[in-house]
Amino acid sequence: MKFIDSEIMERYLRGESDAQEKQRVLMWLLLNLKTPSADEEFTALLNKVPSTDDTERKQRVKSRLDSLMAAEKQRTCKHARKGVVATLGCLLAAACVAITLLAGNLIETRNEMNQVVSWTEVTASYGEKVAVTLPDNSVIWLHNDSKLIYPDSFHGGVRQVFVSGEVYADIAKNEDCPFVVSSDSVNVVVTGTTFNFRAYPDMTNVELTLIEGSVELDCKTRQGRQSMDVVPGETVTVDMVSGNVGKFLHEPESYVSWNERRALYFNDQTLDDIVKELQREFNQPIVIADRALGRTRHFASFVNEESLMDILNALCTHSGMRVEERNSTIYIYNN
Repeated sequence: MKFIDSEIMERYLRGESDAQEKQRVLMWLLLNLKTPSADEEFTALLNKVPSTDDTERKQRVKSRLDSLMAAEKQRTCKHARKGVVATLGCLLAAACVAITLLAGNLIETRNEMNQVVSWTEVTASYGEKVAVTLPDNSVIWLHNDSKLIYPDSFHGGVRQVFVSGEVYADIAKNEDCPFVVSSDSVNVVVTGTTFNFRAYPDMTNVELTLIEGSVELDCKTRQGRQSMDVVPGETVTVDMVSGNVGKFLHEPESYVSWNERRALYFNDQTLDDIVKELQREFNQPIVIADRALGRTRHFASFVNEESLMDILNALCTHSGMRVEERNSTIYIYNN
């Protein structure tokens, strides 16, 4: 999982990033330095930044790293329910060989990392809901294969957390300290409000439904950056590839959240994305036999504890499709 793009990382390695970008880079380091899949990308980024030829300076950096690693060996990473609280130093030590190339940036990076005591990671498995109370008494519920990473305390005039998947948030009001929910290149900025946010890494769309308060949705799609205000009763979807934005209205008081009971909303979603969501919700394999069907788009809502077959039959009845179940796998065919 990544919460940063390569341009931001490059600017940071060159010492050209602003305070907000530095914070995003440090979170990327926290999340990814011990992830094998990130090694290739991180190495490629490092190779874009000229290394110093100052042998004496390199040695000073290496000595400092050795001291830091020796100190870190005496620490123990604490474990949290369904997650881990990891010191940033532990992760920095794990990437010592690559980071040595940064020379001048290293000490600054390590000092910035030490300003944060620890981050907690909480996950919800398929079919699971997990509630998390944050340091400011905001509450975030995680839904179906989702992840939340948050600090033990908020600093710097902003309350920021990082998510992947779907969350329902009830944010404590503080007009002097905005709250930011970040997921890859999407930021939801609030001061105190209630909303549902969905941004799964295997889906092209992100979706925000505002129940109460006010929200600014800022995202960087392949077509450029977009920023929009969202009002209560609006659901906003953004296609991160095409940049297309959809807005749908509902009655805030009639909105049913999945943290109360099973509730599924599909707002102009492709059948491919709907199937992914249904598999997360019901943890049952679904196969679209005709790939062209996966690109069809649908509007539907299910808030009355409907079964998986009830939902699929309702979707297919109006779309010229049929559903069959064989050996615990559901197949969708074109009529």
